[in-house]
Amino acid sequence: MPGSSYLYSRCAIKTFKENVKSLLDVLSEDSKETLREIGILQLFSMPNIQQNIPLLYYIIRSYSARRNAFLLGMFYVKFTVNHVALILGLPNRGKEFQFDRIPLSNLKHKELVQELADLTVEDSSSTLESRRINALIRYVLAAFFFPLKGLKVPTCLLDFKGLEDFAAMNWPKAIHTFL
Repeated sequence: MPGSSYLYSRCAIKTFKENVKSLLDVLSEDSKETLREIGILQLFSMPNIQQNIPLLYYIIRSYSARRNAFLLGMFYVKFTVNHVALILGLPNRGKEFQFDRIPLSNLKHKELVQELADLTVEDSSSTLESRRINALIRYVLAAFFFPLKGLKVPTCLLDFKGLEDFAAMNWPKAIHTFL
């Protein structure tokens, strides 16, 4: 809304980072290194950037779906999968993931946040560490990569059982298609 002081998004970076902070504090260094290797650890340390609302509205309004590009001045600037990969620091490779908005699971966004909070107990057992990683992946998928209206979680996002499943997918392509 022009004139509004905020641009509302289904993914608020500050809230996203706050929700995972305490869980990251109890993850082992090995798990953090694994998250770094698959390309998602950097998502939790993104800077909070002051929004330039007029500029954001200009850019959003300049998008042409027909050309899959933004009209900036007199030039069209394509928005590609490689741009998504570069912005998020994720590899542009792997199996194609088809995001399906339906069916929706019974799981709500707030339950994912509660699951993250419940797993912050000081314990280093391998089963708890694995549950922490899986909860973190589900949260990244639902809250950051594919945020839906009403913060509902599609069933297709809950099928990932561990890092191997997550690392095998081409997330920049899936996110580009979703956007």
